[in-house]
Amino acid sequence: MDSLKLRSLCATIQQARPDLISQFSEQAITGATAVASLDAIAAALGAPGATVPKALEYQGMTVELAPCPPAEGPLAGQVALVSGAASGLGLGVARGLYAAGAMVCLTDIDGPGLDAVRAEFADPARICSAVVNVTNEESVIAGFDAAITRWGRVDAIACCAGIAPPFELVDFPLDKWRLALEINLTGYFLMGREAARIMKAQGHGGSMVLLSSKSGLEPSKANSAYNATKAGELHLARGWALELGRDGIRVNCIAPGNVFEGSKIWNPEYIAKAAAKKGIQPDEVIPYYNNLTAMNAEIKPEDIANAAVFLCSAAARRMTGQVLVVDAGQVWTR
Repeated sequence: MDSLKLRSLCATIQQARPDLISQFSEQAITGATAVASLDAIAAALGAPGATVPKALEYQGMTVELAPCPPAEGPLAGQVALVSGAASGLGLGVARGLYAAGAMVCLTDIDGPGLDAVRAEFADPARICSAVVNVTNEESVIAGFDAAITRWGRVDAIACCAGIAPPFELVDFPLDKWRLALEINLTGYFLMGREAARIMKAQGHGGSMVLLSSKSGLEPSKANSAYNATKAGELHLARGWALELGRDGIRVNCIAPGNVFEGSKIWNPEYIAKAAAKKGIQPDEVIPYYNNLTAMNAEIKPEDIANAAVFLCSAAARRMTGQVLVVDAGQVWTR
């Protein structure tokens, strides 16, 4: 499907009828209303609330029009795209957005992982997935096109794909440094750029949530790439907030503390290195880090998801360029 034509058609529909979702295909549908121009599409749609044709046909592309699927919650009617959604915090955030009523496009480089987690989402009308390599421009574009093809809009994104190579500075491999920059910074840049293009064209604002870390505020030892990229993500968000605010697009960060449950970062090798760094046994690592917090409590994926839901909701409609620190009370630098 022609991406530029898809985006133009999506933007035209959303500008006229932000109350609708659209499903695009290149197959003919019996009874579809043929339209010759984008202006004719806008005219056929009418004002929000008006009756619309079931389907439109435009330059070999068919679009079926419908109200948003019924859902309850603060994000009902929104379409959200999540990177890194096959595991860890990405999956946790995707679950939270879905539970809050959103239609969610799960994206990850791990195709089998996406297939495995998709089954847990009960309503197939509110879930889709796409294999996306966040370091590849064409792959990121294709991921957003998957969401648009399915629902005709993107209202929110959550950038959650990331890595944390654990090396002392003197032993840090250059290829691991570059990979962290590619995933944690270039990946966020490509996701944010594509979301901004779509949201600006739609004309009714949107929300971006960048998953940074407490290490972006207060560095951790032997974590050069993670420290640098997580701090960089904070300033990406602040700059984008300034740039996109007049378009109604809000950009905020979450800085989680250590989240162990379901994490690919906190794998056995990473835990072993953390244990060696602290002079403790691997089975003591999680209690050790929990004890660093004021609450002496373990942070769960749903705690991060709750923050993401809030930032994407109308309750945070006047928040942009901000950082929510969800760390049970550990990092006090803001």
